[in-house]
Amino acid sequence: MRLFIMEKCILTVIFLATIIFAIFDYVACLESAEKIKEFGYPLMTYQVRTVDKYLLGLERIPYSKHRNKSIRKPVLLLHGLYLSSAIFTINNSSLSYVLSDAGFDVWLFNARGVGLSRKLSIYKESRLQPKMNSISWNFSFHEMGVYDMTTVINFILKSTGHSKLDVVGYSLGTTISLVCLSDRPEYNSKINKLVLMAPTSRLKSSGMPLNIIKQFSKIVNIFLDGFNFFPYTNDPDTTYRLIRRMCTNESAFKYCRQFIDFAQGIILPINNDTILDIVSEFPQPMSSKTLKHMLQLLTSGRFSHYDYGSYGNLLHYHTKMAPDYNLSRITAPTYIVYSKNDTLVHPMDVKWLISQLPNIKDVHYIDKIPFGHLSFSLSPIMKEVVNMYITNTLLDNNCKLTCVCDVNME
Repeated sequence: MRLFIMEKCILTVIFLATIIFAIFDYVACLESAEKIKEFGYPLMTYQVRTVDKYLLGLERIPYSKHRNKSIRKPVLLLHGLYLSSAIFTINNSSLSYVLSDAGFDVWLFNARGVGLSRKLSIYKESRLQPKMNSISWNFSFHEMGVYDMTTVINFILKSTGHSKLDVVGYSLGTTISLVCLSDRPEYNSKINKLVLMAPTSRLKSSGMPLNIIKQFSKIVNIFLDGFNFFPYTNDPDTTYRLIRRMCTNESAFKYCRQFIDFAQGIILPINNDTILDIVSEFPQPMSSKTLKHMLQLLTSGRFSHYDYGSYGNLLHYHTKMAPDYNLSRITAPTYIVYSKNDTLVHPMDVKWLISQLPNIKDVHYIDKIPFGHLSFSLSPIMKEVVNMYITNTLLDNNCKLTCVCDVNME
């Protein structure tokens, strides 16, 4: 067992080292826009600017290729850590297409520094090398919640003429939502339904591989102090293309698959094309401050604001200890989706979160089939197990867990 774990760790180091040190000419990486067009759906893209002057890129599927072009109910999808909106567009079972076919106006969020938001920020002119430090990386998921999410909600409601929208967060996207609605509680009134998929708040009970990171948290913090963002590369898009090419090699492919399995803790039954797609997207550069904030949740077992140290906390919060996010302020109708086999978001932490939220409407617990953290967006049965539940919930259908999890696992 120890040798198995050691092999996984070595593979991870090799994979990340490839990302860190690869520098080549610009080549475009996988984008949501390309996938949306590939599957025949209409596409619109937007750029908006936050109050602290970050550019955000949004993709939109305004109506289904199977339906007319009338105005639809808007829904906002928020991606996970090290991911972008592309995670919702990988294949024809992805959540964005399922919701579009059900009649929703689908908006895809890209947090500052990732996906389309990164491309808008670092490519000032075509054919020029990107400048990753053209933006400040001094932000964590806190700013993504209080600035990015609020800006995007306001833009969508103004653009569509609706007074409310639905929100679906996945992993880090749920963290962003919790931050937004607890620190900016006035935005609860702008949300019709809030769906939290693999919700990440406190990380007190997490298993492998987070336990490894927790054991070496001091070393990890020192390491992150040496970078503005991580994985560090001068040109992420070219690096992704390089890794995809590397993974097409038969001898290297198994290690690319093992890296994905290690990232979520269980073996994920996905096809080769999906693996190549995900290594063209994952991991997106993430600010070191975001990673340190996540590490803080892991080591403290609390869901709290960023810890600046005693003196810094006095300046920011007027208290020596970074305060917890006040989850009792989240009054939007909330739906929770989580899994027994998610090693990154442990069921005990989700149960704690459920106990803190005042307006839980339904809980969808996946316990009878193997379903890890990345399964929510990559599993070949994600449509039946997760996406139809979310769709029925947003459509006010009565079909709940009993009718969406009737999946033949033979």
